[in-house]
Amino acid sequence: MNLPDALGVALRAGAGIGALPMSTVLPALHSGTLIRVLPEYRLQKLTAYALYASRQYLDAKIKTFMDFLREAVPKALAEDEAALCQFARP
Repeated sequence: MNLPDALGVALRAGAGIGALPMSTVLPALHSGTLIRVLPEYRLQKLTAYALYASRQYLDAKIKTFMDFLREAVPKALAEDEAALCQFARP
């Protein structure tokens, strides 16, 4: 499946195991509708890019947003990883 919500529904119905984004999996782990299996395995890391027209005439709004992303995204990923670690099976 290529829709995380559809995959989440299938997994909660007992259709097997799968990889879900943090926004989908953390609430399901907290509620107990999903359990974490294979915590020692990690998916391939992905790189995200932000594209804009030109560095030469960079608008202040775009620069501010890029600075925000550089600061906020690593923090959010670290928080999600910490939240996920509490669901590692003993």
